[in-house]
Amino acid sequence: MTSGDGWAAVCADGGPPTPFLAVHHPRLLANVRGMAERVAARGGHSTPHQKTHKSAEIARAQVAAGANRATVATAAEAELAFDAGFEDVLVAYPPVPGGRAAALAALTERGGVAVTCSRPEHVGALAATGAEFDVYWEIDSGTGRLGTPPGRPTADAVAAAPFGGRVRLRGLMTFAGHAYAAADAAGLAAVRDQQDDALVSTRAALAERGVEAAVLSAGVTPLARLESGRADEYRYGNYVFYDATQVALGGPDAAECALAVISTVVDVPAPDRLVLDAGSKSLPAERMTSLTPGFGLVDGHPGVVVEKLYEEHGLAGSAEPHGLTPGDRVAVIPNHACTAVNLFGRYAVHDGTDFVDTWPIRARRH
Repeated sequence: MTSGDGWAAVCADGGPPTPFLAVHHPRLLANVRGMAERVAARGGHSTPHQKTHKSAEIARAQVAAGANRATVATAAEAELAFDAGFEDVLVAYPPVPGGRAAALAALTERGGVAVTCSRPEHVGALAATGAEFDVYWEIDSGTGRLGTPPGRPTADAVAAAPFGGRVRLRGLMTFAGHAYAAADAAGLAAVRDQQDDALVSTRAALAERGVEAAVLSAGVTPLARLESGRADEYRYGNYVFYDATQVALGGPDAAECALAVISTVVDVPAPDRLVLDAGSKSLPAERMTSLTPGFGLVDGHPGVVVEKLYEEHGLAGSAEPHGLTPGDRVAVIPNHACTAVNLFGRYAVHDGTDFVDTWPIRARRH
């Protein structure tokens, strides 16, 4: 099946009024199984991130593929993961005293809860709840978001944290988000090496202090096909759908993308221009890499570039006459699947032949 054939069938089958979010179910299941097999082949454990899909149905597919621990960013995503059959969750977001720490403590009534920390105060916030937690200490391997520097600085910070009793250090994690700035395969490999070196060197620095970090955790989808196997757990999320960014970075083929915003052409001001009914309320207004030319791939029309987004309008241009007319439906593979999901309340599910179901997107930000 080619990319155009797959989404062309979805566009031809009617479905809800546009713009709407469509899932190509066979591709989704192939992606879930494929990543589970890839991680298992390198001797790792899959801890898939629920922030991408926020869907109990997709979470259950990940459990069926062998995952028993989920990665989440919020308490709502953790609740969804437990409801779908995951036994444990890793909350990959630092705790702070007050309502957020209390919400994490409440989750421990449902299953095992690990939390990422990067300051002694984070560990203290967990200890103050009286609940039982594992901790993954976060290392900054180059992204500059959260985490302590690799090696001895992290070992010093861990030594200063109030571990003990019901709060235990389980492992080390890092998020190599700067992979999205890579320009080519060599750039991705360099980020992979940074990530691996940060984890391994920090484990060694802790061991010198007599502290064990049993688990090394990594996970950023652009590196999924390059991972060296130095980590024990992999927290991939975007892979269930993939998106235009992953394609641009040389990972999946566009024919593997399982998520698209279905949009209608509302005007054709010129043979090389068109206006879609999908604007910034339907397509993420972000470019995560300079390798993406616009705000999404218009499937089956590689020369069409979504150049500008208003709230309800997507303005696209084409180097050649595009042949589209008002009323035509197109599938736009968004630059960032995770944020596209957060713009909608439900998925329209297509089995490659027809629309077969509607799935709610449960754990959205409100």
